[in-house]
Amino acid sequence: MKSIATQERCTMFQLFDLIMTSPLGAFLAAAAQDVIYAALVFSDCDECGFNDLGKLLFGGLALAVLVGITVSVLVWKRKEKQPPQEAFFSIRSRSGEASSEKSDNRNTAV
Repeated sequence: MKSIATQERCTMFQLFDLIMTSPLGAFLAAAAQDVIYAALVFSDCDECGFNDLGKLLFGGLALAVLVGITVSVLVWKRKEKQPPQEAFFSIRSRSGEASSEKSDNRNTAV
């Protein structure tokens, strides 16, 4: 018996395979390849060295971390502004059964 995680992983690979072998997937792959080639042509720089690429990668990483922290803080602040939920509802108990059991227990205790 396969675990749920393994089944989901297999399903994702099958979905990816279906998309990539479809005409739409081939079009998307060709478009991505064209964008990469265009970026290489436009960014062709004789003075650019390995250190410049390292600086760009580090800057991109720093920007990604900054964006992640900003989004997390905004979500946290938004949750703070929402009023807290006053009632707790259990998904396992039924409200009718719980109240009838309490009243039965009170009657039998007397």
